[in-house]
Amino acid sequence: MDAEIEEFVGEDFSEARLPRQHWVRRHYTGCTFRDADLSELRTEHVVFTDCDFTGADLSDGEHIVTAFRSCTFARTSLWHSVFRSSTMMGSTFEQCRLRPVEFDEVDFTLVSLGRADLRGVDFTDCRLREANLVETDLRNSDLRAVDLHGARTFGVRLENADLRGAHVDASLWTTAKLTGTKIDLAQAVAMAAAHGMVVEQ
Repeated sequence: MDAEIEEFVGEDFSEARLPRQHWVRRHYTGCTFRDADLSELRTEHVVFTDCDFTGADLSDGEHIVTAFRSCTFARTSLWHSVFRSSTMMGSTFEQCRLRPVEFDEVDFTLVSLGRADLRGVDFTDCRLREANLVETDLRNSDLRAVDLHGARTFGVRLENADLRGAHVDASLWTTAKLTGTKIDLAQAVAMAAAHGMVVEQ
């Protein structure tokens, strides 16, 4: 029999000191974790919906099959954390400390990561559909097989990133900074077409 899910609705954990916690099968809805110490937090099958993590310390954490849905991360520390088989759908990140960080099969659909520093981060097999990547720094990042359909990519920095096998819209080839970016043959043809060129054998 499955363990009972603990529910927390509208609770205020601002400035709480909760380091090295291990949370399993919990649901937090509309809760506030502003300036809370959640360092080394371990979560499994936890769902956060419309929660506020402004100023919180979530560094050195590990999150397995955990959902952060429409959450706010502003000036939040997430570095040295691991996210596996999780989702950030609809969440907003602003002036956060993110790298180094590990993402394994994470869904970033509709996430706002504009101007975030994500240099060298591995996003292999993640979803970034309809994400806001305006002026995001993804230099030297691994984006192989990433789903970028519908993403806003104006000014995104992809210099020396690996985009091979990624699913992208034609607009990326004209809006992103791509010096040294690794792409595959099909993408090279798409990029040429986006710039009005005709590829012939």
